[in-house]
Amino acid sequence: MKILGHPLHVILIHFPSALFPMDLACSVYAYNGGPAALTEAAFFASFGGVILGCVAAITGAFDLVEVVKDKPRSVKKALVHGGINAMVLLGFMVYTFIAFKHYPALRPDELSELLIKTVLVILLGIGNFFGGSLILKDGIAVRKTNGNVS
Repeated sequence: MKILGHPLHVILIHFPSALFPMDLACSVYAYNGGPAALTEAAFFASFGGVILGCVAAITGAFDLVEVVKDKPRSVKKALVHGGINAMVLLGFMVYTFIAFKHYPALRPDELSELLIKTVLVILLGIGNFFGGSLILKDGIAVRKTNGNVS
């Protein structure tokens, strides 16, 4: 799926990839005695990451159809990438939904929640590694000229 010739999924994935770790960073800082406003900042980072992550997942699903058709050897890697990132998105959706129910009376995350968010962010990095490999090694969503990705 492209807009003005640019792959929409590749454009959108940068937002949850930045906002979910920002949620974690703000949550850790708030847990360790930082300003209360960091709890709200973490919530909004997660909220934005979930919304844009859902849009990125939808556009990625459309791209998967093209992968199946044009590059069947890359389907397994694309499914691993999508599956890992879908789990991460679902995890942050749950936390965001729970926080949304309590908004504006947000509380800092507990240690167990921080550990789960840490695992989710690590998984996000792994899923994004597979996504980057799809682009850089398999040439998904990009043009190749003279063997180089452009």
